[in-house]
Amino acid sequence: MVRLSLVTASLLAIVTWLHVPTISEAAEAAKAAPPAANASDDDVKHLLSVVLAETEDFWGATFKAGGSTYEEPKLVLFTGFIATACGPVSGTSYCAADHRIYLDPAFPELRDVGSTGDFAKALILAREVGHHVQNISEVPRPDVTDGNQQAAIIRSERVELQADCLAGLWSRYVRDQHLLEDSDLTQARGLLRALGDDQPANASRNSTVRRYGTSEQRIRWFDRGLAGKAIADCNTFADPL
Repeated sequence: MVRLSLVTASLLAIVTWLHVPTISEAAEAAKAAPPAANASDDDVKHLLSVVLAETEDFWGATFKAGGSTYEEPKLVLFTGFIATACGPVSGTSYCAADHRIYLDPAFPELRDVGSTGDFAKALILAREVGHHVQNISEVPRPDVTDGNQQAAIIRSERVELQADCLAGLWSRYVRDQHLLEDSDLTQARGLLRALGDDQPANASRNSTVRRYGTSEQRIRWFDRGLAGKAIADCNTFADPL
């Protein structure tokens, strides 16, 4: 099981301006704490806060190494539907116009495919952070001529697969910190497989507007990021899909 939740104590310390424990200290505190009776909205919010903090650490260091500064996105939690600068949203979505990630902590997209694991939730958020990285960085993302619908569809597919890859890069970072187990990565691949365009459950998607990639493509690009070291390793526009 993903162990990102073990650093929740760090977040509480930050909020109250107290000593921020190390991951190992937080892990010991988590072991000593009595188990919760059942999962709650607060548990999910803590998990999301920890995941977002880990993405900020990773992308902050990545941008700094490249000579630039990472502008952190804002996470907005909501239920059902919400009006955004990019239009009405349900589920999880990144809005490039205001640099905000809108996320329903009920994760309807996971419920639809029967995925409930913590790392599945983490991966959903990490992918939206990946879209933010695409938006604020020099990641190759060619423009499409107005009216060229087929080119727009292909571009959307490459953008989504690139987000899978960027989430893979982040996953490598947390794995290297010993925050993941093999079962978490199995869970991630299972989720990407379930969300592939070739799955019967996704046949209702309007493929004339947007594509996300087949199950095989999505897993392959996630693994490409997991084995990679830089944003350049996720250039879906240069490499065959």
